[in-house]
Amino acid sequence: MTFDDADKKQRLDSAAERVIDLADKIFSNHGSSEDIAELETLLLATPELRKIYLRYVMIHSQLAVSTSGLSGDILIANKTKAPTSIDKKTTLGRLLAIASASAAAILISGWVYLVNCNNSRPGKESNFADASGNESPIEKHYDRRNLPTQIVGVLVSEKSRNISSSTLNVDQGEAELKTTDGIDLQIEGPAKFGASSSSAGVLFHGSVLANLTRPNTKYSIETTGLRVIDRGTEFRVAKMDQNQVRVEVLDGEVEVQSRIRKPLFLWSFDDFPSNSGDKPAVDSGIVSHRVERVPGIVGSGALSFENRNDSLVQINAGAGKEVGTGAMACSSGISIEAIVISRWDGGKINYDEIFRKEDGNHRMLLSFQNDGSPFGYETPQVASGPCLSFGLHLNQYGYSELDMPLDGKEGRPTLQEITDGTPHHIVATYDSFTGRKSIFIDGRIRMSHDFAEGTLVLNGGPARAEIGNHGSFEPFTGIIDEVAYYDFALTDEEIALHYERAMRGLPYYEQPYGASTSDRWKAITIVRAGSTQVFDLSSLVLPIENLDLAPNEEK
Repeated sequence: MTFDDADKKQRLDSAAERVIDLADKIFSNHGSSEDIAELETLLLATPELRKIYLRYVMIHSQLAVSTSGLSGDILIANKTKAPTSIDKKTTLGRLLAIASASAAAILISGWVYLVNCNNSRPGKESNFADASGNESPIEKHYDRRNLPTQIVGVLVSEKSRNISSSTLNVDQGEAELKTTDGIDLQIEGPAKFGASSSSAGVLFHGSVLANLTRPNTKYSIETTGLRVIDRGTEFRVAKMDQNQVRVEVLDGEVEVQSRIRKPLFLWSFDDFPSNSGDKPAVDSGIVSHRVERVPGIVGSGALSFENRNDSLVQINAGAGKEVGTGAMACSSGISIEAIVISRWDGGKINYDEIFRKEDGNHRMLLSFQNDGSPFGYETPQVASGPCLSFGLHLNQYGYSELDMPLDGKEGRPTLQEITDGTPHHIVATYDSFTGRKSIFIDGRIRMSHDFAEGTLVLNGGPARAEIGNHGSFEPFTGIIDEVAYYDFALTDEEIALHYERAMRGLPYYEQPYGASTSDRWKAITIVRAGSTQVFDLSSLVLPIENLDLAPNEEK
């Protein structure tokens, strides 16, 4: 079989679908000898089909040797768990089917692997140099490990049980949490409180009393757009309704802050050195290999990727020692933003990564995909085909992907529209205060899915983030510019404004903004012992009431 005529692509797509159908039958132990013979004939005749089949086999091979664990996080009071995105019976069934079909599959996959290696062009297999010049192998598999997570503290009300980042529901009474940093927390029901780390928490509903028992420690409590932080004192934060928060200080003083709504990281590539050869380009902790700098969609520079397996941009900042740590670790929300000119073909078993950080099952990604969802990660389930995928690990749900079909339905763009050669503004967001996970294209929301309100993000960890590839199997094709990473969810209005400015060739923000900042919050006021203040979240979190109390008055 050859594809030299005018309808080459159409015939190749049809043959590729047949290869995947045959592979599915064989892997599920339903393939006949005729099916195996047909598959061998297709693969022998066409190198393009061998590449597609090899990728598909590697996905299933990784499934066969991996184990998937469920979250150990807890919900207290009602003792219920939210549904996980991984069905254990389905996964086990797949593993058994793959194991039973391995005798047939391994003969073909091994042969195809050897053929593919012989036919690969130079540069396909390469080592990636980090900023220090040390060589480290590129990752070549889909990491499904459950990496160690940060221990937040001991839940005294649950028989002194250690917990990692968790959302705690207290229907009535109180729950006591002692963090590893020496903070005693009383969560006063009915309440919903996110114990995000040993030094911070997120209040969704109800009230929490914090008592710092060790000197030189600090603890912060966040709610919508507001944070209360102190050192070595005792204070209470209560969410009175959707828009009002009461801050009461029993000892010492606290600082009330509002969020600075700027990115945690922004990679504009304006000062990035040009690089398309063997020597990696390095700029402010970013390392690239075989990526060319081109005129910017916004600003003076952008990066061009030519679908090379050895093209990659690696971010040597933001990593932590364990899940829940590092500068990229989030809890209450996240946004990933970029401007792209995509030339993705949308073919079967094909990925084009925009952004990815592979911390096992706590990964986060924004990428074009067409893989038929072999891992069952899509939530909600959608029809197979080309999609834009936003992957994230959410507490109690595990890792899942919001796969937006590129089908032109219900306001979604088609594959042709998103790959029309013009710039497109892409934003993926998750907001724990609403539970909504969303994808925006060109300033408008195109798809969303709602999880339980108060569900925390659980990410961060030792992996370095990547732009334009993952390992060496998911290279981008096209131009990427103005990649921004936030530890909160952008609003619809902010996204629309960013799109409008970007299409005019302007940065997302009026004021110049650097690659990263440690200033995440801005001080509003100080609340001292014996005082209570109420803050209105709908009016720039300014205090609306000041209730002074005598120092010894009972609360």
